[in-house]
Amino acid sequence: MKYNSPRIKILNKKTILKVIHENHPLSRSDISEITGLTPSSVTRLTKELIDEGYIREIGTMGKNSPGRRRVLLDLKKEAFLSLVFDIGVNITTYGIGFFDGEVELRGTFNTPKNPEEFFKTAREIYERISREHSITRISFSVPGMVDLEEKKILLAPNLGWENVNIEDLLEVDVPVLADNEANLSMLAEKYHSEDLRNVEEAVFIIIREGVGTGLMVDGKIFRGPSFTAGEAGHMTVNMYSDRQCHCSNWGCWELVSSINWAIEQYGKELEGRNSIEKFQALKQKNDAKRVLMRFAENIAVGIVNLVNILNPELVILGGEVVDLGDSFFSIIEDFVRQRALKAAVRNLKIRPTAFRNISSNLVGAAVLAVEDIIEKVR
Repeated sequence: MKYNSPRIKILNKKTILKVIHENHPLSRSDISEITGLTPSSVTRLTKELIDEGYIREIGTMGKNSPGRRRVLLDLKKEAFLSLVFDIGVNITTYGIGFFDGEVELRGTFNTPKNPEEFFKTAREIYERISREHSITRISFSVPGMVDLEEKKILLAPNLGWENVNIEDLLEVDVPVLADNEANLSMLAEKYHSEDLRNVEEAVFIIIREGVGTGLMVDGKIFRGPSFTAGEAGHMTVNMYSDRQCHCSNWGCWELVSSINWAIEQYGKELEGRNSIEKFQALKQKNDAKRVLMRFAENIAVGIVNLVNILNPELVILGGEVVDLGDSFFSIIEDFVRQRALKAAVRNLKIRPTAFRNISSNLVGAAVLAVEDIIEKVR
């Protein structure tokens, strides 16, 4: 593809950056092959991107002609930094996101129940970190529904937040981004996991104090016209239930598949200041096996519905269940294969998230910032 106007040139620069972001490092010949751009166009555009500080040469590899080694290109990791927040129901984690989508953890704090107080704390952290680093974006992972365009939290049921305008409360001088935590987890997996390279349909289920679902359809995160797609935690799994969810519905999947259900079912005193700490304690108890087995089946019930509706190739589980071991995931997989449509599970894979030392949604918040930076390229 040749460019013959400033607009097409900008689109081609964005395309090259996206390709490097998803597949780095790459040689110029790799980029030409993937994008269909001519080698001369790739050479000119990558020179511009190097001069503008987006990418850099990092060395050589192999040979693409006799006596000539390929020069590899990668994103300039520290070119653009973002401040990223993972808003948890009890604990919020924050860190610095780099231009390659990696994250460096910086700290945690108790999540204030009042959104005004929360964003006051977030602004203070931004002001402090800005004295050390040039922050170009602030990106939030939210346990609820988010209007990406208006930067508004539509509803975060477990926090009791509704119609919260982030920009109005945060009052900062850099662009602000936000998305649902499961969407961001799906985004993180999409950019960092090898087994998603050729997958078009996938589901990410994050299990914490609530249950969120990120959907990838046709290779893209699917949010829906009202930004409420993927709220599978609030699908009804028991229409006769007398338990009301935070969302105001009765019998939601979240009521039986969040960590709060397992803690309640265990029924004994557990050490911990909040649900996450108590669930960590529960996982260490020798007499918790039966509760965890039922917990796995409850999670599997929702997955059966998602598999029958969406026909994904991959279902990824994240949050507080990732370290529960092979037996826990075997219960889920066996249940799903027994209950879901046979054709739908033929090529289905179910696995825990690839992110263990850092939350997938925090990484996703960093990737969201990277995508926004690339979109602003001129």
